[in-house]
Amino acid sequence: MFTATVMLATVSSLIYFYTTYMLWKRFDTENASIQWSRPKFLTLIVIAATFQFLSFAGSLYSHGMILFSFGTSLSLISWLAVLSLLATNLNNTTENLGIFIFPIGGITAVMPFISSEIHPLPTELGSHVLISVSAYSIMGLATAQAILYSAQEKRFRKKELTTLFRNLPPLQVMEKILVQLVITGFVLLTFALLSGAFFMEDMFAQHLIHKTFFAILAWLTYGVFLIGHFRFGWRGQKAAYYTIWAYFLLILSYIGTEIVLINLRGY
Repeated sequence: MFTATVMLATVSSLIYFYTTYMLWKRFDTENASIQWSRPKFLTLIVIAATFQFLSFAGSLYSHGMILFSFGTSLSLISWLAVLSLLATNLNNTTENLGIFIFPIGGITAVMPFISSEIHPLPTELGSHVLISVSAYSIMGLATAQAILYSAQEKRFRKKELTTLFRNLPPLQVMEKILVQLVITGFVLLTFALLSGAFFMEDMFAQHLIHKTFFAILAWLTYGVFLIGHFRFGWRGQKAAYYTIWAYFLLILSYIGTEIVLINLRGY
């Protein structure tokens, strides 16, 4: 069984790297569009994502416990990013964004078999962690999208688009994807905060005040951006900045708590 999952992860990794090569070749060749087969490309990504999921899914749950490891978490995060990219391709031609996502997928697909330390969690708490990881990964992808969108818009205004930026989707599509990702991540983050409330008996005693404060602040920032976008038409650099700063607060909610807990262990 272990050999089979390693093989699935390895094949998935190789496909991710191969599709990355296909994209680079497409970017570098002027007539690459003539040889480009989008259905074949997307089929390969679906196969890679399926194999990646099968490689770590069996090790996520056992005997009523959800099992986490550093490698499995990384593979899960990259898998969610690939899945999100595939979802955006249902209505838009956004596969070129895979030039940033697929190499990460190729590396992390085999990480569950390199990192061996496993942390078992009860189903209820493990489900909360899964939702939180999903929210972090989607918002991380939205932040990467915001950075690309910001750089692309600036270069477009200055008429300094390089080959890479010329091959990205149009600005209107990039903005649409950004908002879709933020909405998805916002919903997941909402569920993560609500489910996390069930496990908090005393925020101060459990040293969760830092995590809760920054997570709520990030949630509010995302909420303000979504209201501003749909009601007041916020877009462009303003949309990018709100997304980036909100994710910075989200990262602080995790890092700040870890620093506090590390300091406490030192005493």
